[in-house]
This record gives sequence, structure tokens and C-alpha cells, in this order.
Amino acid sequence: MSALAALQRALMRSLFDAGDDADAGLAIYRASVRANLAGALAASYPVVRRLVGDSFFAEAAQRFAIERPSASGDLGEYGEGFARFLAGYPHAAGLAYLPDVARLEWASHECERAAEPAPFDFHALSQVPPEAYGDLVLQLHPAVRLVASVHPVSAIHEANARERDGVPGRTEGADWVVVRRVDGRAVVETVPPHEWRFLERLAAGDPLERASGLLPEGIAGEFLATALA
Repeated sequence: MSALAALQRALMRSLFDAGDDADAGLAIYRASVRANLAGALAASYPVVRRLVGDSFFAEAAQRFAIERPSASGDLGEYGEGFARFLAGYPHAAGLAYLPDVARLEWASHECERAAEPAPFDFHALSQVPPEAYGDLVLQLHPAVRLVASVHPVSAIHEANARERDGVPGRTEGADWVVVRRVDGRAVVETVPPHEWRFLERLAAGDPLERASGLLPEGIAGEFLATALA
């Protein structure tokens, strides 16, 4: 652990120390920090909070703040490692799906905050000779995220959205999820595994020909046309 990380962790422990404060000003500051961090985490992970309940979430949020202090003054960036934290959190051991639900929620959060890129340059694409198409390296839109899970995370996520009954339509099966932004809001969609793997390879920087090898024969062109529309 670096000296800076150790200092940050010690500071967070002092802020969450349950002892009495001799300085009333420090007590007010401490309460404010606790409330701000907990509120930011709850805003980014509403489904996780609903799944585990307020008391569980509050305790986990406090432990997370101590172990993984924020490196940014922007509360919108706070909570990036919460899924990894939950994967090692002893009290969540019986909820195997919870870290992946958290990953999906963070993907949605990032999707909504991502910058809007310049419009796709179809003119530049038209100048590429057909024989060079396979060498093209395409980038995913900044507001697209990919999440794969052995659990039905999309069904769990949907069932626990606001004003839903919390009962997922599926309780088994893997999910291959694409999160994209529509009208400023994150939209969660499940896709076939081959489409997800194709997008994953594009995101990793594979040229088009290599990535297209993951798609069933004959659908690569149609899929790309739909994706670029």
C-alpha cells in the first residue's frame, strides 16, 4: 500500500470513528462526509440497496468508504470499486449475484455520465477501399458498456427498479448485457453471446475481420449496418 493510500485510509477511519468528538466542528464535518459518501453510493446503486436493505447497505457503505477512499472530489466518480468490494465482503457471501448486479449498476452510471463523441464520420468510411475493411478498428460509443454474468442480472435489475415488485422474471441463466444511452438514460439490453463477444473484441481494439470471426456466417454485415445506423 502506498503512503498516500495509507493516509487516505487512516483519514477515513477517523471520519467514521464512533468515538466522541471534542471539537463540535469536526463532528459536523464528519457527519457531512458520511452522509455525502453514503448518499452518492446509494444514488449509484439503488438496486443493490433494495436487494440488501437499508441497514446492510449503510454498513457496507461505511466499510467501503474506509477500505477504498475516494480519489476524486467528484462524488459522481465515487463507488467505482463497489462491485469488487462486495465480492470480498463476508456479509454478502450468500448473495453470489450481488457483485454482478453492482457491476451492471455502475455500467449504467458510467453510461449516463459519458461524454458525447463527435458524430460518426461516414464520409471517411466511404473513402476506405473494400479490401481494407477487415483492417478497420472501430471504437464503441463512449456511452456503451458490456457486462457478462453467470447470473440473470438483467432480470434482477429490472425487477428491482423503482415501482417494480422485486420478483425477477428469471432466476437462472447467464446474461450477456449491453448498456447504452438513449435520451440521456441508460438502457439495459440482453444480446446473444456471439454479439456480445464481437462487441467485446471491438472494445479491446481488434480489427474488424478478426472480431467478425465471432459472428455466425452471413450476419456480420447486417449486424454492423444495424449498429452503425
